[in-house]
Amino acid sequence: GHSDIVKLLLRDDRVDPTIDDNALIQVASRKGHLEVVKVLLGDSRVDPSANENYCIKWASAKGHSDIVKLLLRDDRVDPSVCDNYLIQLASHKGYFEVVKFLLEDTRVDPSANDSNSILWASCNGHAKVVEILLADSRVNPCAKDNCAIQWASGNGHLNVVKLLL
Repeated sequence: GHSDIVKLLLRDDRVDPTIDDNALIQVASRKGHLEVVKVLLGDSRVDPSANENYCIKWASAKGHSDIVKLLLRDDRVDPSVCDNYLIQLASHKGYFEVVKFLLEDTRVDPSANDSNSILWASCNGHAKVVEILLADSRVNPCAKDNCAIQWASGNGHLNVVKLLL
């Protein structure tokens, strides 16, 4: 992470933390360097929503829940980007903490794309994710002709099938 080095560099006027469309914070978010992300967010020049909200996309894709939680506090970050792709991706990969934090944000719609979030979580046997999604009244477990239970059954995920019944 090297947050101390980042702090030192940011004190130098010759250093531009926004170079390459804010690549520094994007790489730190993707690689899970929480302290570096915190330091960079403290610099008013840095835009965590640059490059179509790349930071939160990659933090979600990699399961870096601490970074997702931090980025969600920044009003410039849009967790519903790409038709709520983040919650769908986190559900698909079984990142419970990421899904939980995204569900707590009112801008996120877990029913987007005909409730794809629960379909993917069910398909991959992520019971904890299915359970938290089922607790949200916006999620339709019967979407797409009951695909969630069909996929869970077809893939042998008994614990998920029980949740969906």
